[in-house]
Amino acid sequence: MQKEKIYSLSHLTFSTPPQPELTLHMCGTTYPNKNYVISRPHSRIGCIEFVVQGKGHVEIDGQKFSPVAGDTYFLPAGKSHHYYSDRTDPWEKIWVNVSGDMVEQLASLYRVRDTHHFPALDTSDLLLKLQYYATHQGTEHITEKCASILHSLFYRMSESLYAKKEPLSSPLRKMLDYIALHETDTVRIEQLAAACERSPSQAERIFRSGMGMPPYRYVLSRKLELAKQLLRDTGMPIRDIASYLSFEDEFYFSGLFRRKVGVSPSKYRQGED
Repeated sequence: MQKEKIYSLSHLTFSTPPQPELTLHMCGTTYPNKNYVISRPHSRIGCIEFVVQGKGHVEIDGQKFSPVAGDTYFLPAGKSHHYYSDRTDPWEKIWVNVSGDMVEQLASLYRVRDTHHFPALDTSDLLLKLQYYATHQGTEHITEKCASILHSLFYRMSESLYAKKEPLSSPLRKMLDYIALHETDTVRIEQLAAACERSPSQAERIFRSGMGMPPYRYVLSRKLELAKQLLRDTGMPIRDIASYLSFEDEFYFSGLFRRKVGVSPSKYRQGED
């Protein structure tokens, strides 16, 4: 019998047109078990998994690799998955099963559709965050937060393949990850400093050097882009958008949006940008 802790995520489906569909089916932790085996011919779901300890073996459409502790792997939907625990050093792993157009688009956007094995890539914090949301179903805006985590997972996989500038453990990466996970919240420099284990002045200097702008400007630019998306693609009232993005109130948000974008939120929604 397989030893796993499994959380159902079937309530987390994001399918409001014109947004791409995303379904998070389940997530969990697999504990060491030499008899563990999963086989999915032409799988309808994809999975992202991080190996905590031990080793396993993966076969996907004829490709074979053996992830070890500290590795992440991604198995997209539409392919045949077969993976199993090493019998002498069975793995413990954290995982999530997902499907939908959003997964396909992110895999293409970040150029990881045909790459499955990401050695020495730690995604445990993001996968554990998904587990937290799975057990706190009343969390506000839970689907949006999980979608943000999924973006961060694909960003991190892509970074491990293509980024040449900084190691994965860099303070800047930790700050960017923190912002990605809290993009609708009020993000302060003290929080970013704690995330990267630096003083506030050091954190701001590192951020400015790496991104060419101070953290508050980067956070604001992300919020404005998200506000534009919500104005274009949803019927959410402007006051609710302001609250969702943690602005002081609707009037402050509208004034700031007008100054930065050039038109008011209502005119932007009407296509007058």
